[in-house]
Amino acid sequence: MDHSSKFDYVEYAAFISMLLLSIFIGFYFGCIKGGQNTVTGYLLGSKRMTVFPIIMSLVSTNISGITLLGMPTEVYMFGTQFVMSIVPAIVASIINVIAILPVFYKLQLISLYEYMELRFSSATRRIISFLYIFSWLTYVPTVIYGPGLALNQVSGMNVHLVTPIISVICIVYTTLGGLKAVVWSDTLQGTVMIGSVLAVMVLGINDVGGITNVFKYAVEGDRLEFFNMDPSPTTRLSFWSACIGTFCTMLVSFSCSPAAVQRYNSLPTFKDARKSALGLAIGGSIFVVLSGFTGLIIYARYKDCNPIASQMISRPDQILPLFVIEIATRVRGLSGLFMAGIVCAALSTMSTGLNTLSGTIYEDFIEPLLPNKPTERKASLILKFLVVAIGIVAVLLVTIVEKLGQLVEIAQGFGGMTSGTIQGIFLLGLFFPFANTTGALWGGLVSLITMTWLMAGNILANSNGLIRHVTKPMSTEMCANVTESVPTQSSMETIMDYFPLYKVTVFYYSIIGCIIVLLIGIPLSLLTGGNKHKQLDLNLISPLITPFCNVKKKYRYSGVPTKTELLSVTQKI
Repeated sequence: MDHSSKFDYVEYAAFISMLLLSIFIGFYFGCIKGGQNTVTGYLLGSKRMTVFPIIMSLVSTNISGITLLGMPTEVYMFGTQFVMSIVPAIVASIINVIAILPVFYKLQLISLYEYMELRFSSATRRIISFLYIFSWLTYVPTVIYGPGLALNQVSGMNVHLVTPIISVICIVYTTLGGLKAVVWSDTLQGTVMIGSVLAVMVLGINDVGGITNVFKYAVEGDRLEFFNMDPSPTTRLSFWSACIGTFCTMLVSFSCSPAAVQRYNSLPTFKDARKSALGLAIGGSIFVVLSGFTGLIIYARYKDCNPIASQMISRPDQILPLFVIEIATRVRGLSGLFMAGIVCAALSTMSTGLNTLSGTIYEDFIEPLLPNKPTERKASLILKFLVVAIGIVAVLLVTIVEKLGQLVEIAQGFGGMTSGTIQGIFLLGLFFPFANTTGALWGGLVSLITMTWLMAGNILANSNGLIRHVTKPMSTEMCANVTESVPTQSSMETIMDYFPLYKVTVFYYSIIGCIIVLLIGIPLSLLTGGNKHKQLDLNLISPLITPFCNVKKKYRYSGVPTKTELLSVTQKI
């Protein structure tokens, strides 16, 4: 089908208007409002941000185009099991507010990974910073590839033309306006996402005959599945992998992500930071539920004609754009606005990544190498240059991402490969006062090597056809150009035997990586003497643990400590 005719000048006008508004926000904060010529102003918004835009920014960043495009596809093909990931999201948010956020808000570090140097060593800091940079450089191309697919479906534009355009727009307003531009652009973009998703849902419900029919067809098609209790780690997605397997990924995103902590720290009070952390969990969960329900509506529409088998689309992740342009013909401009919402989701995540990555690279790798500390103006120029360089690298990596499979699995695989290791080392530092540098470094190293090996093996097995995740039943009965139904099941099939651990679903990767760090780091720290010969600052330990620490004197800060004050504290276990 040729859908380009359905994306006419009205749709293009709505779409382009949103992109121009994002650029204007960057221009306003960078060139009119000013205040972006210092490191604090550029990265923390001069600590004058307010709760609502920060919540919108956090939600928009964590949602991304992967959720808007990937979740409906996931539900259409595999059912609603992944919607249960909202459970670990809520639990992770509560743990963050009680046990982790108080530590990082008190420290007020420009680079979150400076914590690793204060708690363990500079080597630990460099390793964790590198892992974070790697994880974002594999995640951001996935984020911008999704909207490229969507625009390719509705307009016929080449994906490799669309992704550089999206990236250039993002680079421009992020470079000009810093955190303030990113946050207020996220607020605008989040509003567009919510409005467009709700509008499409209303039209879709009406198209299939009401909510009753949506759930009726979902039950008949075996799409409603929340409690698949299969304990096998090779099952693609079960209750256990959706809830337990993704927990560490959620905890990293909410508590130990530089992007999230940067936003918490941009707020003037801890009370505001706590509200924004809870708002992230609630808002993100609502988006996941809405996207999952959209997937059920899509199934209700295409239950008798699988658009992949009928060649209406070439990839599963294009099913949402197909659905939108088919049902939104009665409302001029809606499909353009919805595509803008998908692109906005990508812009939000990418801009956050660019802003935060530039700060991490500058603080952890560039500034330590400079003979003299640069002026604030020079430092802000370096940060802006880094934003441009990182954006270019992300665009170039899109050519690799497009060959790796579905968006949700790509994001979970690469994210889990590094997030578990990162979270494990943070847990060592925050909750185990005896944990030392030796335990942290070896635990992290073994975890990273293991997860890289598993991920590489899984990718090779998939690319060589050794693993095939088959879908829920999908019919081609009413397709004009397809005569046979698509044979599907609800479990994993293998064409031939291969190394058993490669069968483990990518949804367990983050928890596996975290457990490896703890299993290596805790006993190794004890065997190497813990911290008995090293001074420990209780401000680096979770408030849940500090009451159990045996110290001679409890030092209390009356305000936000500086790095010099932290290093001068002399507390012993």
